[in-house]
Amino acid sequence: MKKRYQAAFIIPIGANKVLGEDGWEFKSSERLSKKLGEYLVEVLNLEFVETYSGIRRYAGDHIKMSIVCDDDNEVESIYFQIFDGCLTDLSEVFKGDGSFSEAEIFIPCKR
Repeated sequence: MKKRYQAAFIIPIGANKVLGEDGWEFKSSERLSKKLGEYLVEVLNLEFVETYSGIRRYAGDHIKMSIVCDDDNEVESIYFQIFDGCLTDLSEVFKGDGSFSEAEIFIPCKR
């Protein structure tokens, strides 16, 4: 049985958001700071899982994180699967460091 989770994304401010056949897609000429991913790995206490097709995956207690990179290895978006209602924790961690003003959290509505 699969555990239910809430999806959340960190994307460049102003990125175009489209729900496609394969899930959420984001279009932006801007990229996220690589330091943002490093910061989140540290403060969320995540462990590296694997790398495949330009995606670096990490996991921790009640959260999984995927850093999605483009062909130039620049960070396009960061995707989260958040289990057990820990979404508030992610929002607080992200707001905790004001040096990432180029990014926003996008949380799709539950249907």
